[in-house]
Amino acid sequence: MSANIKLRIGSMWFCVEDGTGYVPEHPDYVTICLRESKPKKQPGRRTAADFAVKRNTVLRLALELLELADRMTPETTWSSSQTVGDSGQPPMVVNFGEVDRALLESLHPDAPLNLTRHAYASVEKLRARMPVLRAAQHVLEHCDDETAAGLHVLIASADHRNGLRLRPAAGCDALAGDAADVGGDVAINH
Repeated sequence: MSANIKLRIGSMWFCVEDGTGYVPEHPDYVTICLRESKPKKQPGRRTAADFAVKRNTVLRLALELLELADRMTPETTWSSSQTVGDSGQPPMVVNFGEVDRALLESLHPDAPLNLTRHAYASVEKLRARMPVLRAAQHVLEHCDDETAAGLHVLIASADHRNGLRLRPAAGCDALAGDAADVGGDVAINH
């Protein structure tokens, strides 16, 4: 057993362990289990397990955790510092003002459902784009550093602009296979 992920929760451990497959470094499935805690605070015997968790389930869980992490407050110095307080705990919010109470009461009751729908839609969008991800992975595994850096710039630009305007370019440059920056838009030459 090789536990890739171990998370202690009280007296139990949540573990994601290697499964089997044709290639040991790339299993077809993994085992997700709960384990008792040994006296030395290490995972012990299994109390519950699912031995055949497929890649899509792991991706969905990872994306939902990533979305949750994106909504969480970033860790700051006080969260891990013993000098801020006796226990290193965040400061207590003692009093909500009227504006804060009104804001809490105005939250839509379907907000948790909308977050879940968004996470599910993200997983479905990623599943539909798996051929694009595989093609990008193949290119990155075989391209030179300059090409990888160029792809990184394109991805950063798409993220910054919330999209990427692409249009095919025609002419002599297109035959040479060059990419050009035309008036702020990216032109992909074939």
